[in-house]
Amino acid sequence: MSITLGKRSFEAASKYMLRGFTVSYNSLSMSCTLKNMGLVNCADWCLQKSEAYRLGAMKIFHHLESRGIKFKLTPIPVSRQDWRAPLHIFEEVYRQEQELSDLISVVYESAIADKDYIMQQFAMDFFDDHLKSESKALNLLNRLRKMQSSDLGVFEFDAELRAIL
Repeated sequence: MSITLGKRSFEAASKYMLRGFTVSYNSLSMSCTLKNMGLVNCADWCLQKSEAYRLGAMKIFHHLESRGIKFKLTPIPVSRQDWRAPLHIFEEVYRQEQELSDLISVVYESAIADKDYIMQQFAMDFFDDHLKSESKALNLLNRLRKMQSSDLGVFEFDAELRAIL
């Protein structure tokens, strides 16, 4: 079993980590916007997503660090601030979930190419969590699409999220 981290695996994991921190910050921005709209439960859900994304990025960071990797972090890109409607936010959450799932797939594929069995297992475990999160985001998005035709529907959706939290 190889314990050295391949170049492709490192680059893919670093890209995932940066995107995870970026998405975490985006989700925090979404949470603030939803709270300003009076959708407290939606805001809390996005806040939880923000923390989950941050923890995912930290999980990669700690994995790399435990393998003796030394690196410099790059700046986090500026977050979007112009969210106009809850539907747009939930569409973006789903898109971000898809993007992170794709990135963890790249980590896995890179680990295969590098014959990095430790990273392969790490990525597979991580990928399972992403698929569950992506599916949940799609279900919520579809539910909001059905309910968003009226302001009351959006507030009902917000109330339903309380049960998920």
